[in-house]
Amino acid sequence: MQKQNRFPLHKLILWAILLSAVVVPGGCRYFKYSKTDEYVAKVDDKIFLLKDLRSQLPFGMTKADSLARVNDILTRWVKKELLLKMAEENLDESQRDLSREIEEYRNALLIHRYQQQLLTQKMDTTLTETDIRNYFDLHPEKFTLDYSIVKAVYVEIPKSVAKTDQIKRWMSENSTHSMNELETYSFQYASKYDHFNNDWVNLNTILARIPGVKESADEILKGSKFQQFSDLNNYYFLQINDYVLAGEKAPYDFMKDRIESLILNSRKMDFLQDLEKNVYEKGKRENRFTIKEYK
Repeated sequence: MQKQNRFPLHKLILWAILLSAVVVPGGCRYFKYSKTDEYVAKVDDKIFLLKDLRSQLPFGMTKADSLARVNDILTRWVKKELLLKMAEENLDESQRDLSREIEEYRNALLIHRYQQQLLTQKMDTTLTETDIRNYFDLHPEKFTLDYSIVKAVYVEIPKSVAKTDQIKRWMSENSTHSMNELETYSFQYASKYDHFNNDWVNLNTILARIPGVKESADEILKGSKFQQFSDLNNYYFLQINDYVLAGEKAPYDFMKDRIESLILNSRKMDFLQDLEKNVYEKGKRENRFTIKEYK
């Protein structure tokens, strides 16, 4: 059986050790200047130059890190070249011919860059509150919740320091004064304290923090607004001040950022469609193309 022509790993490591004796200006200080055309790895007639290796080595690495980086760079290069050689040897001529794919990729990339330039220069990205609100009102089917969301306060606290009655009173009152008191107390004693009163949050995200919860999000919401759980070491307190169930229409403030993205994306698609149409009509007026009719 014919031996495969490849560059052994132990030789790669040897190269790394030999290179480690010297310093590269502007690069890793353990690899010094040498001839720019000297190679450090070779697969058949393909070589990896020392200057290319030096360019990939960051300044300030330790000697051990430099050796590891060199070995990784050269090993990956050798593997890639060997795979490339195998592909070239085992694919027929038509499979190796990439000219069509390269041309299509080039054309697509040029068109994309031109479109992005026009989008940046000419597309209207201004959004008013009226624009966003109208979209929300006109497309209710797009804003159905997949999960229940809440505005809530959550506290996790060790049993040894928990004042359960006081915490329940603060959370249930939900006044500015009681929230300030709860926050001061929680910063001193609580393991976790989250105040979600101003933001909607997935209820399942909160419940996932509480060990041993068997109720579903919907079952929790059908119960008391104040929920207390415990395990061997901790109490977990949850005060739900507002909620929207899964399957219902999401609140406007929860969807506002997404609506902005939807509107801008819709404008982008319309802009690009108009661009194609205008380019086509202009080319037609200037007799720049011919389409043969087939019957």
